[in-house]
Amino acid sequence: MMRLFRVMEDDRMVWVAALAHENMYGYVANTGRFHDNNALRNDFYMDRDFTYAESGIAEARRLIETGVEPLDEEEYAEILAEWRADQRSLDPTETLSMAAGHNP
Repeated sequence: MMRLFRVMEDDRMVWVAALAHENMYGYVANTGRFHDNNALRNDFYMDRDFTYAESGIAEARRLIETGVEPLDEEEYAEILAEWRADQRSLDPTETLSMAAGHNP
């Protein structure tokens, strides 16, 4: 089962996230894919610095298409390089299809 979330920091949307089997994936506009994000997972389960609102498929699709801002290429160069080399990243279309079984 995969659940989708809109992740907010104060009033700003910062991630579209997908939770599957205790792995949290965040959509990265720079790569156009979902990437395993352990820091986001830790925040979801423990820290709660961000606010998580469960999202439906249509909303997640809309946010991916228009609402997720790319990360600054210079400031996040190291992690973006890792994500660009990520062989286990998830395609957004496939991710949304996997979430279709759990649509709040």
